[in-house]
Amino acid sequence: MAYLRKRLLHLIPVFFLVTFASFTLVNLLPGDVVDAILADDQAANDPELRRQIKADLGLDKPLLVRYVVWLGDLSQGDLGRSYITGKKIGDLLVQRIPVTLQLMVMSLVFALLLAVPLGILSGYRSNRAIDRWISGGAFGIVAIPPFVTAILFIWVFAVLLDLLPAAGHAPMFFGVWQNLKYFILPMLAIGLSEVPIFLRVLRVDMITTLQEDYIALARAKGLSTPYILFRHALRPSLFTLVTVLGLQVGRLISGLVIVENVFALPGIGKLLIDAIDARDVLVVQAIVTFSAIAYVVINLTVDVLYAILDPRVSQRPGMA
Repeated sequence: MAYLRKRLLHLIPVFFLVTFASFTLVNLLPGDVVDAILADDQAANDPELRRQIKADLGLDKPLLVRYVVWLGDLSQGDLGRSYITGKKIGDLLVQRIPVTLQLMVMSLVFALLLAVPLGILSGYRSNRAIDRWISGGAFGIVAIPPFVTAILFIWVFAVLLDLLPAAGHAPMFFGVWQNLKYFILPMLAIGLSEVPIFLRVLRVDMITTLQEDYIALARAKGLSTPYILFRHALRPSLFTLVTVLGLQVGRLISGLVIVENVFALPGIGKLLIDAIDARDVLVVQAIVTFSAIAYVVINLTVDVLYAILDPRVSQRPGMA
């Protein structure tokens, strides 16, 4: 418990730094939310009207005061209302987060299902033909950005073959297949970009683990190769993979923003782009806050998994 408390205390400053930085940067962007509100209004150039709207929205207060007020509201579970639509931001997030989480989970599961067996095989057959083929394919995938892969998949599977929809979304109550078919292409685009990273990390650790004395002892006992790989070698080799998996969540969230817009998926990525275009500061801040909290929770989960995979972690000097 002391270990977890200390790790949590280390992550709290990260939350405040990220939220304050995002709040400041969004407010420094050129343009004004009042311009978006009065975009089609003939009175858009009326200085008095603009001042009144800013006062009503609290935008006439200093930046630091607005941030403190926002933190106070957040502590009470109030994310505010969208400047543009007037809807509760909490309701907007509740509608959009499930789509993003579904895409993220599906992409990570797909990436791990592909990367783990390939990483084990590549580590076991290191510096042989199969290892070179797998490594070459991984480097080729790394060279292609996810949005390029997404466009390529749309062209092949949606346009040429007409097997899957190019864009859109169907809620789960329309049917499982109706829902999943809209996620397959974005899942492949995101998941494939993660496979090389997971694969290479696991390969390196597997090579190191397979050189340990206890692996040689297991072989001397006549244990089968699959049993040695999955029972004795895999768990010690997962330590770095767990680390990278946690760190990749931040990168994955940023990647989802682009892919969600390419496939017109109504997740928080698309909501974020729309909010930035409209200078809807509170919506942008809410999404950044959600991402920061998610990142903090993921990192804390990684620390817990460290202790599970290797109990010595929580007993090291400075960790207790």
